[in-house]
Amino acid sequence: AGFVELKLHDDLGDLELWLSAAADGSPLDVPAGTSVTLTFASHEGKTVELRIRNDDKNEDEDGVANMRAGRTNYFIFPDKDQDATWLKGADWRGVVEVSFESEGAWYVCPAFVLVPHSVL
Repeated sequence: AGFVELKLHDDLGDLELWLSAAADGSPLDVPAGTSVTLTFASHEGKTVELRIRNDDKNEDEDGVANMRAGRTNYFIFPDKDQDATWLKGADWRGVVEVSFESEGAWYVCPAFVLVPHSVL
């Protein structure tokens, strides 16, 4: 069990995701090689894979390091080979489910409505 924080930046369509062990935001670290899948029920056929930014500090957009002994709770989309243009715009809305596998266990967050953080 845990918590997911998912942040959509409407200017570029990029996503940041943090996994937390508790409501206080304490990290739920998983191996750095983990990828997190977002499935968009509202956008037929759309899924994205979030991965770590880098193997060093895996810093978020505020510069906070999120790598601890080869484990992390922070993932991003897109990397340099992925297209995020379909997620752009302050009017964007979507229904998304978050899932990932780590160390033999599957984790799924029930679907919720995602909106850009700038409109909250």
